[in-house]
Amino acid sequence: MSIEKITSKIISEASELKDKTLSEARVQSDAVLAEAQKKAQEMVEESKKRGLEEKEKIISRRKSVADIDCRKVFLAKKQELIGQCFDKAVDEIITMNEADYTDLLTALGKSSGLKAGQLIFNEKERAAIGQKVVDGLNKAVDGGNFTLAEETRKLRGGYMLSCGQTFINNTIEALVEEARPELVAEVAKMMFPA
Repeated sequence: MSIEKITSKIISEASELKDKTLSEARVQSDAVLAEAQKKAQEMVEESKKRGLEEKEKIISRRKSVADIDCRKVFLAKKQELIGQCFDKAVDEIITMNEADYTDLLTALGKSSGLKAGQLIFNEKERAAIGQKVVDGLNKAVDGGNFTLAEETRKLRGGYMLSCGQTFINNTIEALVEEARPELVAEVAKMMFPA
């Protein structure tokens, strides 16, 4: 065999081996690439799934927080409206007819158990009904010795009864505030029926 034939045969065998090796490499490469694409797709799907789950969790948490905030605002508004009702009650009592109002203030003084003291009103009520309440209280209490104080205070209605170091709060706002704990549930039920 001549060198040319041997060389040609070697080149031919090398070419066949090259083609076979390249073909096998392509098959392996395609298999590796397909597996990589499959894994990448699985990772993308898993990421999407986790993303959706996380999105749902975030939405759920935000909704819960929003619900709580809404309830807080609603409760605050309810409390504000109930407070306005009690303020309106003070206004209604203060503006009732003079005779009934004077009788109410006299009864408040009598219920204090004191027999003497000074009644301290706001300026308006001192001038309008102060002496009438003092006179009514002196008549209602055996041995009553009540006087009208020169001093006035910033009160919405009613008076402070002063006897030495003792002060009894017979203001209308104190009367309503004292009744508030007992009445607030009833007022809320009337205002906001279930």
